[in-house]
Amino acid sequence: MTLNIFYLNIYPLLVELFLFSIVCFCLIFGSIYSNSSSLQFPILTKCIRFFILQGLFFSFILLILTSPLFFIYWNNLLINDSLAFYGKILIYFFSLIWFLLFPNVKFILNFEFWILILLSIIALSLLLQAFDLLSVYLLIEFLSLTFYILTSIHRNSEFSTESGLKYFILGAFASSLLLFGFTLLYNFTGLTNLQDILLFFTGFSITFDSSITFTFGLFLSIFCILTALLFKLGAAPFHFWVPDIYEGALTSVTSFFAILPKITILTLLLRFLFLTFSSYLFTEIYFFLVICTFLSSLFGTAGALIQTKWKRFIAFSSITHISFFLLNLCSINIDNFIYLFTYLLIYLLMSSAFFGFFAIFSNFKFPNNFTPRFFNSLMFLNFTNQPLAILFTIILFSFAGIPPLSGFFAKFFVLYSAVSSSFFFLVFSLLLFNCISCFYYINLIKKNYFISIEFSYLPVVNSTAKIETLLVFNFLVALISFLFLDFDSIFLFSNLLRSAFLN
Repeated sequence: MTLNIFYLNIYPLLVELFLFSIVCFCLIFGSIYSNSSSLQFPILTKCIRFFILQGLFFSFILLILTSPLFFIYWNNLLINDSLAFYGKILIYFFSLIWFLLFPNVKFILNFEFWILILLSIIALSLLLQAFDLLSVYLLIEFLSLTFYILTSIHRNSEFSTESGLKYFILGAFASSLLLFGFTLLYNFTGLTNLQDILLFFTGFSITFDSSITFTFGLFLSIFCILTALLFKLGAAPFHFWVPDIYEGALTSVTSFFAILPKITILTLLLRFLFLTFSSYLFTEIYFFLVICTFLSSLFGTAGALIQTKWKRFIAFSSITHISFFLLNLCSINIDNFIYLFTYLLIYLLMSSAFFGFFAIFSNFKFPNNFTPRFFNSLMFLNFTNQPLAILFTIILFSFAGIPPLSGFFAKFFVLYSAVSSSFFFLVFSLLLFNCISCFYYINLIKKNYFISIEFSYLPVVNSTAKIETLLVFNFLVALISFLFLDFDSIFLFSNLLRSAFLN
């Protein structure tokens, strides 16, 4: 019996244990050979990257071949349900896409970079399964520490150092706010397990005899927890760190931050809202979500209109897209979650394609007095590489929601679910801001095709561009363009993620 319980506790963590063994192997391998005087102190970044990429690929295969068992394990600290299991598939799938889009990371010669990336992926995977306040907080801190280091890992850049320091200070504030909310929740309930808290709230109701201190304490704890999670997600009005961090970090690190954490933090937000506090959410909490939805769309659209750098542009654009996630949450209808996860899948594909374009664009050689960080560098694209300009236009049209691209259907489904829930003001606001956002997407297309060039310099494409980057980029653009032909597969996977809320 004891042996069977041991196997049950290990079985859902096979992938994470396998990846952790790769981390240990790469640390030992790198420590030995990078300091070897007989081998002239070799640089092991490519070797370590190959080990980790190979491990991620086999982990993805192992996860797909694993039979899902839905139960709570590790002394109720972790859970393996459909949301965690199929969310891990998303994590490893987009991790592989990220690795293939960025085969080489400029300015990074130390092998620890790839180990930190793998540790972040492990933390994201475990956080999907967190089912206790203790495990949630420890894994968020584990994830945040790796992110702080990755942000400031380019030590020769003052922008990277500055953004890493900002991220550390603001992230520490958000973590302290989360810990304060957890402390209040434990103080008033005496519970840490999310299932126990759900049972507590299910049998509890506020009456006139309820203590004002007790009611206000619970409200404050829920408010602090949701605020910290919305900060981690990058929703307005807690978004001020996002543009600075995206701008200062390396392009590969920025893309990692923009794609993978969205899956885990959104899943964690859903767990707290609909699997823990669902029976005891205050009206003010829903009003707070409505305000965050409106402000995310407003600040994201207004901020993106005045940007001249593409990293800050995609940061504000991501804030705008977060408003569609929150709009679906405001409906308080579990049946609408299928549209939420559909939007998430399509948004991840579009973001991966967007960063894939700039991964290819980084192979263009510009003079020293011309920086590709600005959108003005795109004015040469149509003359240099017309197929790449066309593919970039498709990505921008999908972000703007132009039919028949997949971005249009993603926004349509979310807005449809909001209309069915009578959120007419939010729907009208998001539609208005989405129409305004089309101007800054069209402005980028204008820079590609319709702007006059004042000097004759044309960038030269570096022939060392990796073939896997080109293949993955074209694959992502093809998905964005033709996904509308078969939405059944997306709906099927989204329904598997939603099934965790039906029990």
